[in-house]
Amino acid sequence: FPVSGSTYTITNVNSGKVLDAVNCGTGNGVVVDQWASLGNTCQKWKFASAANNSFTITNVNSGKVLDAVNCGLADGTKVDLWSSLGNLCQQWQVVPDGNGSYEILPQNSGMTLDDTNCSTANGTAQDLWQWLNNTCQEWKITS
Repeated sequence: FPVSGSTYTITNVNSGKVLDAVNCGTGNGVVVDQWASLGNTCQKWKFASAANNSFTITNVNSGKVLDAVNCGLADGTKVDLWSSLGNLCQQWQVVPDGNGSYEILPQNSGMTLDDTNCSTANGTAQDLWQWLNNTCQEWKITS
């Protein structure tokens, strides 16, 4: 289970690709996609304790936090990086799935971080979706 203050790589179980800030962008609105591991800071994430047993998840390269775009509540809501606003769209529950991996859910919706269309391609933007009980929504969190 993630420890507050520690840095991790977040890997999708289905694709084997890691959560990545597109082009190592550092501004608000940078898309979060998946990419083969390069071991760089654009693919590293720092977890910090937030309210209600959740975390903020900050990209090490940009210092921006993982964010549900416009606090969306619909399937397909994209995930980006944004300056910390301290809202529920930027606070994430990390729930063990019993298989050594995790679901990652924003506090505002209960949707789960999802590898869009179960893609295995580099550059696939990640989104939020209702729980479908598949490996496209399961994530390994490794230090």
